[in-house]
Amino acid sequence: MNKALKIILSITIFCALIPTAKSASLDEIYRDVIRDDNSGYLPIFVRNRNRPELLFEDNLPKEEKTIKKKEQPTVKLLDERKIKQDAIKAEEERWKNTIKAIQTNQITAKELKTLDEYVEKDDSKAIEIKAWMLAKGHGIKQNLVESFLLYRKAEKLGVKDAKKNAAQVYRAMNRDQRESLVK
Repeated sequence: MNKALKIILSITIFCALIPTAKSASLDEIYRDVIRDDNSGYLPIFVRNRNRPELLFEDNLPKEEKTIKKKEQPTVKLLDERKIKQDAIKAEEERWKNTIKAIQTNQITAKELKTLDEYVEKDDSKAIEIKAWMLAKGHGIKQNLVESFLLYRKAEKLGVKDAKKNAAQVYRAMNRDQRESLVK
């Protein structure tokens, strides 16, 4: 019996000591880590709401103000560059659609407006196309005088065969049209 009494006594002592022993839960370990990282205080998101506050907000270390960086101009430049590239692609597509409409004889006012814009910019290809259209009456009313003048302008811009085409248009003109060139 002595042996049984010793076992019961040691179990009782062991059970009595368990509640007094400090056991660390995961929550307490986490709080200790946060406290160590934050110079001894717990941030608001970690504090236990059931415990009374021992630290007041005034005693907390002040957080450093973060300075907002100004927008990087390179980002803005990249955006502007992309916008410009997209505008150039759209303009090229508009020109291709105009050429396609002229080739298929499906010219609308939109394509004529685009062609006229390019002619005003002294685009040699546009000038040659408009001169050809005026000479043939392709998509617009035939006007040999204006066609001749545009071919001469194309010649000055270095368009191949513009002089030869101007001469052919001149031969196709009647006497009144030729005289209007002199005036």
